Amino acid sequence: MPSTTPRPINVLLIGGCGHWAATENHVPAILTLQRQGFPVRVSAICDPRDPYDENLLRHMPDLLDLLRYDRPQWIRPRPGERAEDLERRLDAIHALHPFDVVIVACDPVAHYPYLHWATRRAIHVLCDKPILAVADSAWDVHAAAAIDTHFDTLLKAHLDHPGHLFALPMRRRANDAFVDSSSLITEVYEKHGQPLTMGNFTVTGGHFRLPEEYGFGNAHGYTHGVGALAFSSYHYIDLMAWYLSLAQGPVTAVRVTNHYVRRVGDYLDTGQNRPLEALLRPVPPEPQATAGLDRRTALAEMDFAFTLELLDDARRAHGYLTYTFTSNSYSHRHVGLQEADRAGHLPFREKGRMSQFVIDIHQGPLQHVRVSKNDVVGDRYRIRLEHRRNPLIDPSGGRYADTVYENAHSASMVTPQTMTAEFLRAAAGCPPDELVARRMTHLADQTLTQRIYAAMYQLIAARHQADTARRTAPAPSLLLDIPHETRTPTRRTPA
Repeated sequence: MPSTTPRPINVLLIGGCGHWAATENHVPAILTLQRQGFPVRVSAICDPRDPYDENLLRHMPDLLDLLRYDRPQWIRPRPGERAEDLERRLDAIHALHPFDVVIVACDPVAHYPYLHWATRRAIHVLCDKPILAVADSAWDVHAAAAIDTHFDTLLKAHLDHPGHLFALPMRRRANDAFVDSSSLITEVYEKHGQPLTMGNFTVTGGHFRLPEEYGFGNAHGYTHGVGALAFSSYHYIDLMAWYLSLAQGPVTAVRVTNHYVRRVGDYLDTGQNRPLEALLRPVPPEPQATAGLDRRTALAEMDFAFTLELLDDARRAHGYLTYTFTSNSYSHRHVGLQEADRAGHLPFREKGRMSQFVIDIHQGPLQHVRVSKNDVVGDRYRIRLEHRRNPLIDPSGGRYADTVYENAHSASMVTPQTMTAEFLRAAAGCPPDELVARRMTHLADQTLTQRIYAAMYQLIAARHQADTARRTAPAPSLLLDIPHETRTPTRRTPA
C-alpha cells in the first residue's frame, strides 16, 4: 500500500541542459513539486554542456532556479568514453548520493548506457522518447539490429526487479485529443467486434535548415547517422501500435515494408537547396558555403514511407497501415542563431519546424476517425478530431462530429509535466493520481512500438546496403509477430 508520506527523492537528470528538460518539462515539474513541499532534489545533472554556463542560463530561467535551490553536481560525459568507465563514474557518485530516480532526456543515441546502468541497479527510470537509438542505424545493418537487442536487455533487467518503475511520458498517448480518438475506436470494437481495417498516418514535420546546420549536434541532430525516424516519428509509430492494439481482431502479425527513403545527402546533392535562395536573400547573415558533411550525417534519413500489412495466423491480410514522413516540406523560419547554436549556448531549436499531420483510421464500414494538426512548432497547438459512424449503428443517424482542441498540449488534462510529477510521486510511494497513472506509458507497453521502430531502421539500413551494392531488389520487408502481451481478445457482435 503506497504511503501517504512521501520518501525523499534524489534525482540524476541526464540531459538537463536541453530545451525539453530544462524549459518545457522535467525541471519545471520538479520546481513545482518543490514549491509544494515535496521532498525531491536534483543532486546531479549529466550533460556535455555546463549547466552553470551563464550564456545558457540566460535562456533557461527554470534551470537557473533549480541550480540555486539544489546546487547539483555537473557530470560531463567524455567523448568516446567506454560504457564500463562511465558506469564506474556513475557508481562512485551514486555511492555518495544514492539516486532514487534517473530521468533520461539526452540525445537518444546516448540513452542506452544510462538506462542499462540504472535498470540493473533497480533505480527507477523515466525516459523520453525514443527509448533507444543506435548511431549509424540509417545505413549500418548491424547497428540497426542492435536496437532490438538493447531493448530486450533492458526489458529483461526491468522485469528481473519487481517493483522497478520504468516509464515514458508519451505526450500523445496522454493528450485529450488522442485519448478521445482511442475511446471512439474502442467503443465500436467492443460493441460490434469491428477491428481496424485501414489507417493512413501522414506526417509533415517541415523544416528549413541551412546546409551547414546539418553538421550541428545536440539532441536530434543528424551527426550520429540517424535522423527523422528517431525524432517525432516515434510518437506516430506508437500511435499506430496503440490504435491497432485497441481493435486488433484476428491480427497476430504485421509485415513492415519500406517503400522510400530520402537522406540528407540526397537532399543536398540534388540542388534542392537552390529554391531556398528566395527565402535566404533578405535574411542576414548570409549563409556560409555548404559544409563538408561527414558520411554518417549525409546518410541519415530525412523522409521515408512504410506500410504495415495486418495479418492473421494464416498470413491472410485483414488491413493495411501506412506511415509517411516528410521533412522537406513547408517551413516557417527565421534564421540568424547559427553562432549561438555552434557555440552550444542554445539547444538546436525548432528552425521553423512544423507540426502537420493527418491521421485517418477506418474500422471497416462502421467508423472513420480523423485526427489532424497544422501548426508551427512552438506556436499554438490546435488539434482537430473528426469522426463518423454508420447510421445503422449510430442512434444520431451517423452525423458528422467535429471537435477542436485549442492549446491541445498545455490544456490537456494530463501533460508531460504532470506525468513527470506523477512518476516522482510514485517513486516516493505516494498514492497514485488515477487519471495521470492511466495515461502513463511503461516499458513493457512499448514492446510492439519498439519492434516496429527497430524493423523500420533495419529496412532503411538494408535499403542502403542494396543501393551500395547496386542491386535491384523489391522493397525490403520484415514480418513481425505481435507480442502476446499487447494482443486483445477478438470481440464478437452481441446476439
